[in-house]
Amino acid sequence: MKIAFSDFDGTLYFHHEDIIPQINIEAVNEWRCKGNIFVLCSGRDVHSLMHEVNNQELTYDFVICNNGGTIFDKNLKLIKSFPLDKIQLEKLVHSDIAKESWHILFSSTEKMRTTINSPKSQLLKYFESEKYKNQDIIQKITVEQALSEMNVIQISLAYETEEIANNYAKRINNEFEGAFLANMNLNCIDICAKGINKAQGVKELLNLQKDKCFEQVLTIGDAQNDVPMIKEFEGYSLNSATMHAKNVATKLYDSVGEMLLDNM
Repeated sequence: MKIAFSDFDGTLYFHHEDIIPQINIEAVNEWRCKGNIFVLCSGRDVHSLMHEVNNQELTYDFVICNNGGTIFDKNLKLIKSFPLDKIQLEKLVHSDIAKESWHILFSSTEKMRTTINSPKSQLLKYFESEKYKNQDIIQKITVEQALSEMNVIQISLAYETEEIANNYAKRINNEFEGAFLANMNLNCIDICAKGINKAQGVKELLNLQKDKCFEQVLTIGDAQNDVPMIKEFEGYSLNSATMHAKNVATKLYDSVGEMLLDNM
């Protein structure tokens, strides 16, 4: 038995076409029919991820969300989560780091809420795009409401450039008594509990499945937040991926489907 972990956005699913390529869907089905396990591993929260997945003919066995902060079974029953330290979170969201962000996106196991601090925020699509009309994926909230109403697993910030985001990520990792791990993704930062990233999420799920003997653990992703799991498990990336992911991959493929078929 083998187990494969795939990033979603830009790896399995592509925004510009709003589709999971058929080769990926068919390869995942064949992979699972042969008794192997397929896991979605995303930086998204489970609600926004499922909004995209439910429109596709995709099957899976587990879902890792929030860059390893939450783990669900195939029925989306929560298996494990890693909430943020509430005292340090309050300090962070009231700091200049958060105030300079285009938004502060709060994710819990139950819901996703956000502030909008700039018209440049990419989250405005959830409120303005026809695709997300009448959606219940995300709602606007104040910082104080989020702190009082939510058991936060991850917050996400966005800035003008990747350089600005990277400088703030270093501060997040070094300040706040080491409570957080900042996962970079282009000009965005996904902030998880200390030690939590996609590689750790993979390890946590493997530990939960320790009764099974996996002859191979496969990982594939396209972006900077995928780098930890690609490096840790000598995984793969795509020819269309960012250089962050390509530079650490052991092999590049044109699709997730091609990778699965090659390792079947």
